[in-house]
Amino acid sequence: MRGRLVRNADMATLHETWLVAAVATVLVIRTQLWLTNYPQLGGAGLHIAHLLWGGLFMALTIGLLLTYVGPGVRTPAAVLGGIGFGFFIDELGKFITADNNYFFEPAAALIYLVFVGAYMLMRSVQRRRGLTPAERVANAADVLVEAAMHRMDETERERALTLLRDGAGDDAFLAALRRALRDADALPPRPPGAPARAAAAVRSEATRLARHPAFPAVLTAVFALWAAFSVLTVLMLVLWAGFGVGSAAPGFISDRIEDLSFINIASIASSFVAALLVADGIVRLRRGARRAAFERFEQAMLVSIFVTQTFSFVESQFHAVFGLGLAIVLLVAVRRMVAAEPPSEPTLVRGDDPARAAVLRSAPGQITQRGSGF
Repeated sequence: MRGRLVRNADMATLHETWLVAAVATVLVIRTQLWLTNYPQLGGAGLHIAHLLWGGLFMALTIGLLLTYVGPGVRTPAAVLGGIGFGFFIDELGKFITADNNYFFEPAAALIYLVFVGAYMLMRSVQRRRGLTPAERVANAADVLVEAAMHRMDETERERALTLLRDGAGDDAFLAALRRALRDADALPPRPPGAPARAAAAVRSEATRLARHPAFPAVLTAVFALWAAFSVLTVLMLVLWAGFGVGSAAPGFISDRIEDLSFINIASIASSFVAALLVADGIVRLRRGARRAAFERFEQAMLVSIFVTQTFSFVESQFHAVFGLGLAIVLLVAVRRMVAAEPPSEPTLVRGDDPARAAVLRSAPGQITQRGSGF
C-alpha cells in the first residue's frame, strides 16, 4: 500500500453528512437574509462577508483532522467542513461578477450545479469498486485507535473483525490484529443519537406507507398529474408561440417564438422528456410490468432533478427549492417501490433455450445466466 491512498469504509456516510450540512447552510443563510432584509455585518466602510465565516469553519475542519486521530473526529469535521463550504459557495455570485453582485441571477443555478457535481463525484468514488483486501485491513486497524482510547464498542469490534475476514497481508500481522481486537475491552453498543433515531423513524414510516395496498395507485396518480401539468405547459407554449393564442406565460418575454430564451426552451423540453417517461411508465403499469413502470418513474425524476431543476434555478433563483424538494420526495417514494418489487424476468437472447428460460424464472437468484445480466 506504500504510496497509495486508502479509502475510508465510512466514506459514504461522511460524504452524505458533508453534503447535507453544506446544502442546509446555504438554505439557512438565504432564508435568514431574506427574513432580515439582507443586513450587513460591519460599519464605517467595512463589511464582514459571510465568506469569511466559511473560511473559519473550513480552517477548524483542517485543524481537527491535523490535530486528532481516530474515527471519532471525522463526523464533526464533516459537519464543520460542510458548513464552511456552504458559507463559501453561497457568495459565488460576488466573485464571478465584475461588480461583486451577490444577487447575480445565474448564481443559484451554478451553486446547484456545484452540489450536483459534488454528489456525482462522491457516488463515482463510492461505486468505483469495493474496498480492496488491504483497505479492509487498514480500516480494521483504524478501530484500534478507538480501543486504545477505551471508546470502542461491540458493534465497532464486530465490524472490524468482519473486515478482516476478507483482508490480505502478512498472516502473522492479521492474526495479531484479530487477537488485539478480541482482547481489547469493548463498551456496550451505543444507543443511536437523536438524528439517527429521527432518520430511522422516517425510514420506518416511509416503508410502512410503501407497503400500504393503496400506495402504488396514489403514487401513480401523483405522477400522472405531474406529467399532465408538464404536457399542458408545453401545449400552452405551442399555442402562444406558434398560433398566437392567449398571452405569454410568466417567465417568458412575449408570445413570439423568437423571444423564447434557451433557458425557456430547455426547461420545457426536459419537462416534456420527463413527462414522456412517466407516460411510458403508466402504460407499462397497465400491462402489469410494475417494476419496469416504477423504473420509468425513477428515470423521470432523475431527469427533473439533474436537468429541469438546473434551469428552474436559473429562472426562479432559490424559489426552485420547493420544486426540487417535491422531486426528491417523489424519487425517494418511487425508489421504495422499485426496491419492493421482485426482479424482472430474464429475457431470451439469441441462442437461449425457452426451457432454460423457464427454469430461470422458476428459480430466480439461484441460477446465473452468463451474459444475460442476471
